[in-house]
Amino acid sequence: MEPGQTAHYNEIAEVLTHYDLGELLQFSQNTMGYNNTNFGIQTEKMGERKDYFFRRYKADILPDEIIFEHAVIQHLLEQDLCQVAGLHKTLTGDTFFTSRSPDSSRPDVYYAVFDYLEGDARYTWIDPQLSLEEVEGTAQVLAKFHAAVADFSPPGQRVEAKILDLLPEISMNLQRVKKESKGTPFDAVLADNLDFLQGQCERLQVHCAGLDWSPAPQIVIHCDYHPGNLLFSGQEVVGLFDFDWSKIDLRCFDVGLAVWYLSHWNAERNGIIRFQESLRFLQVYQHTLAGLQELAPLNDFELSQLPVMINLGNLFILNWTVRDFYAIDADPHEYLVYLAHSIQFSRWFELRGWEVIQELLISNLSGY
Repeated sequence: MEPGQTAHYNEIAEVLTHYDLGELLQFSQNTMGYNNTNFGIQTEKMGERKDYFFRRYKADILPDEIIFEHAVIQHLLEQDLCQVAGLHKTLTGDTFFTSRSPDSSRPDVYYAVFDYLEGDARYTWIDPQLSLEEVEGTAQVLAKFHAAVADFSPPGQRVEAKILDLLPEISMNLQRVKKESKGTPFDAVLADNLDFLQGQCERLQVHCAGLDWSPAPQIVIHCDYHPGNLLFSGQEVVGLFDFDWSKIDLRCFDVGLAVWYLSHWNAERNGIIRFQESLRFLQVYQHTLAGLQELAPLNDFELSQLPVMINLGNLFILNWTVRDFYAIDADPHEYLVYLAHSIQFSRWFELRGWEVIQELLISNLSGY
């Protein structure tokens, strides 16, 4: 076993001593996520082998955020939705284990053990080319998720600001290129587009500040709803996971972000949303909620602001891209792909995207 592998094995085995899940047999790191460190693990207890999903949370997470996430998961497990990975409690009855740091200058480390979900993880968040049947399934699950949490008030809270309050922070984060430039192609492209992106943030701030948002429901949102966080069986969605970005915010923002995730990544149409898939997604989302009692479909005000929500979804992921790039030893070429995608969308949206979204999507969503 390589030294790094040995360190992971020892870490996981030590944490498992605080659970009643048996002895660690084997593990493999799941490298698809960006924020936490995840492993698929197998344990043996009384001759029975079982698979689990093991997570070490990112270094800057707060306990209240984990409490919020886990409360959402526990609530969803009680609903008729789809597979959601259940949490295993520690020997002391907690849903996560805290490794206390002996050094007050270093943060505590938090771990959780989840059920292993069955299903096909066939997509990531990058260029998910779904069939229309898969699009319909993703829309149904998001609608049912929103209905399931519509009246739920979890304990804890996500520290990240709500999307309308996040715009000034996004603008400030973009300016990091001026002081923290690594001299890479990523920095050069961000610097070349900085004035345009900050201008778009400012225009959106003015637009949003001039509206009364009370008609738009604020509920628990997933805040990272894309095909990479779904499991499939055939054309059906059978699993939903990764709730660590969840928070209370505008329901229509969650929908707008989900639509943005359906955008093209190829060179010719990079950054433009897939209209056929997006329209079907929105139609099925509306139709699904029309048949439920817990939450109404998107109302006229939410629909009128959906182009804004889609663009805010783009800026939300742009903000993550920039923050992550300057916080870690990121591959500048990999992150440049993400940056270029967001810039392409911003340029297209500014030029004609708002009108095209209204014409091709919103105008076809009446009647719910």
